[in-house]
Amino acid sequence: MKRLLGVFIGLTLVMLSTGSQAGELALSHTDPAWKDGKGKVPDIGICEARNVGGKGMSPSIEVTGIPSGTVKLELHFTDEDWYAGEGAHGVVGFPVPAGSKSVIVPSFKGETDKLPANIEAISSHEAQMLAGGIYLGPCSGGRLHNYTVYVYAKNADGKKLAKGKLPLGQY
Repeated sequence: MKRLLGVFIGLTLVMLSTGSQAGELALSHTDPAWKDGKGKVPDIGICEARNVGGKGMSPSIEVTGIPSGTVKLELHFTDEDWYAGEGAHGVVGFPVPAGSKSVIVPSFKGETDKLPANIEAISSHEAQMLAGGIYLGPCSGGRLHNYTVYVYAKNADGKKLAKGKLPLGQY
């Protein structure tokens, strides 16, 4: 009886721990200028605030492996080498049509509060002394910081169902 109880408790713990982990999203760049996040961030993605010819555009990203129940993707733009942490370059939301297993999040302009209708502002970037707006493209001034976007699939209650990480490159 004790052995059976031990097996039951063990299986229950495995099921609980598995159920609480988010799955993995597959992420890829749709614009070849981003070179799959290898090497330097393209000029189109570098912030305009540094006046080095950057256009401040976010990358267009294909997201696949979206789990059932997802209503929104949340994108956290991050400078991995800056102290502020995940999402410090802005956090935006993108709606996922019911039943979709893949979507393309379009590129959008940074350094502005005016986002396209399908892009939701969740939190502004943390370098407001440098430039305004919700999203700030890579803007380290060429110090070879590593930039990443973390993407989370969320249900209507805000629970994370899956996650993914996509390198944007260095600047």
